[in-house]
Amino acid sequence: MDIPLIHPGSKAVLGFSGGVDSVVLSHFLIERYQIRPYLLHVNYGLREAADEDEKWCRWYAAENRFEIIVFKAKPSERTGQNIQNWARDIRYKFFKEQAELLGAQYIFTAHHADDRRETFLMNALRGSGLTTMAGMSNSQIIRPLAQMDKSEVLEYAQQHNLNWVEDASNSTLKYKRNKMRHVLFPVLNDVEPRWRGGLKKSIDNLTRDSTLLSGLLTNWAKEYVLEKDGELYLQMGTWTREAYAQVLLYRYARNLDAGFSFEGVGHVLTGDSGQRTLGKSHILIKDRGQFIIGSITPVDQGEYEIKNIHDTAHLPFDLTFTPKPIQEVKFVNDQEWISTSIPFPLTLRVWKPGDKFVPLGMNGQKKIADFLNDLRVPGHHKERVYVAEHQGHILWVLGYRIADSLKVATGAEMAYLAEINPRL
Repeated sequence: MDIPLIHPGSKAVLGFSGGVDSVVLSHFLIERYQIRPYLLHVNYGLREAADEDEKWCRWYAAENRFEIIVFKAKPSERTGQNIQNWARDIRYKFFKEQAELLGAQYIFTAHHADDRRETFLMNALRGSGLTTMAGMSNSQIIRPLAQMDKSEVLEYAQQHNLNWVEDASNSTLKYKRNKMRHVLFPVLNDVEPRWRGGLKKSIDNLTRDSTLLSGLLTNWAKEYVLEKDGELYLQMGTWTREAYAQVLLYRYARNLDAGFSFEGVGHVLTGDSGQRTLGKSHILIKDRGQFIIGSITPVDQGEYEIKNIHDTAHLPFDLTFTPKPIQEVKFVNDQEWISTSIPFPLTLRVWKPGDKFVPLGMNGQKKIADFLNDLRVPGHHKERVYVAEHQGHILWVLGYRIADSLKVATGAEMAYLAEINPRL
């Protein structure tokens, strides 16, 4: 049961329920690695015995010279999730927060091989993919008992005369995991007595394959993915013509927890420029030789009036006008210099189809849609481009170009440097 890369005497935390698994692991870490972890116990408040279990865990910690930290959950705050998912989320959040606060090098949990088998079968029945099927892959969590069967954990406890708490909920058939343990597993014992070893080998094989795939994805991303301004730009290449292209793109996006469907990714991959799909938090767009992954941002439908250069606090972004002597004005591409003779008030809004303006340096009008297309502005960025208008005339496409009427006139002594930034 040796654990690779664990340094004796290190600071660690251990998820501790008081059950036989966590008691065995607390004992083993001391005996084998001289690690006396902080015990982290969650009182979910869901069972009548929850407070008694907490009391026992505190007694065990005091009796065996462990530090213990208890988190009391509030079931009334659960919204939408089923109980088991809710409990898992708050448990791991608590573990990670405490590990960071304590400066712990390791987070231990007492999952054993039977837990892995149960997780594997539940994921298989849900139609999960390779990474999920491999199970329990959180790199921050170390599971020293993962290769031990439950019977071996019990044998260790008996050999060392350990005491533990029995959780009555483990025997109820209310939960799917318990049904697997008490109903399905006995049937599998009859069908194939060696199924535990075979399933463990399958899980190990899938875990190795998942590790290989993750490494290949990482190397692919180094060659094709560029991060800029909080968005990811995936360059097209020969990979887009391979049979695995849809799987590759889906798996990469899945690592971001973006929530895209496999079918949606396929539509973007094979669609025309501008094709898009929405996930739970991100958007994937095909755009002129690349794919873009960015956060979903609602399109602003409001209009905002500013009466002078200082009247900008109410805008949904930061806008500043800094007066500069004409000697400091340098007309470079990433700076917008504006005449100090701005005709206020200005109305700021997102541009609409049919909007036109006279771009700096031109005599005639140009549709803003064509102007943005000429600049190759990605589709999801176009939807968030603001214009400034006065008395029905558009004087500025913010962040891109002023109208010719706002240019700094020859002989001017001052000019405004206009800067726009997202409001964080």
